[in-house]
Amino acid sequence: MQYDNCVDYIEKIYTLQYDVLLKDNQSAVNEYIDFCSNRQILSIFDFNNKQLHLFGSSISTKEAEKRFFDLQNELLIENIKSRKIDGILWWYEAWDATWQQYSVKVTSDIEYHYKTNISSVTLLNELGEQVKIDFRKLEEIYGTRIKRIRRSKIDELQPIYWKLTPLNIERFLLDPESNEYIYIKDNFDTKMKGHYTRFITIERIQNMRLFKQFSILHEEYLTKYGKIDNGTMRFLYHGCPESASTKIIERGFNRSYCGVNGKFYLSIEYIDYNE
Repeated sequence: MQYDNCVDYIEKIYTLQYDVLLKDNQSAVNEYIDFCSNRQILSIFDFNNKQLHLFGSSISTKEAEKRFFDLQNELLIENIKSRKIDGILWWYEAWDATWQQYSVKVTSDIEYHYKTNISSVTLLNELGEQVKIDFRKLEEIYGTRIKRIRRSKIDELQPIYWKLTPLNIERFLLDPESNEYIYIKDNFDTKMKGHYTRFITIERIQNMRLFKQFSILHEEYLTKYGKIDNGTMRFLYHGCPESASTKIIERGFNRSYCGVNGKFYLSIEYIDYNE
């Protein structure tokens, strides 16, 4: 591997949250090493100390970091779906209001005590702090510092590419370099190119309740119309104000609003049953 002498290289160290899963999936590890190598990043898995070392430019290392966290999540979901491991996760709210997973060991400790129905327990978190976990208030307490905590269970229907989150509904900005972003933009451009001025962002909406409803309908359509053309699945590009999009994200489409804000071609329903 050759390095550009004009670039400042850094070392980043990350904790292997699911080291056992990585050990059992050498092909995924090799794929990740190739991913890093193609971006001139040296990656070293230190399973003895449960660490990943990355050596590379700051930009490339950030990209490798994102792929590493995605890889761990993908392996976790795969093993949960195959019922090899439990799907319970415990989370704490970080200082920047994001939700972060506890380590596997801390999660196991919290879950063990949670199932005993006690009101609270004192244990060590991953920082080595002796904290109080209050199950009634769902809080982690360390001196005067209080963090909110959550318990979640990964649903087997959850798509493997979804981000793990303890929230029922969440919006994620897609990386413009990701395959998901490129696929959606290309599909949008085949129908709408020339009808918009610029692309700003693409967000993935993760709403498990609505996704389950969609999955049930999709299975019915596959049975009724066949797998050719994916059960007659189509993309719908729907323009609306921010206030309306927020309601759609939370509750789904409301067909009673069809045509309320005008129509360009004809009156249609949000879902066409082709009957």
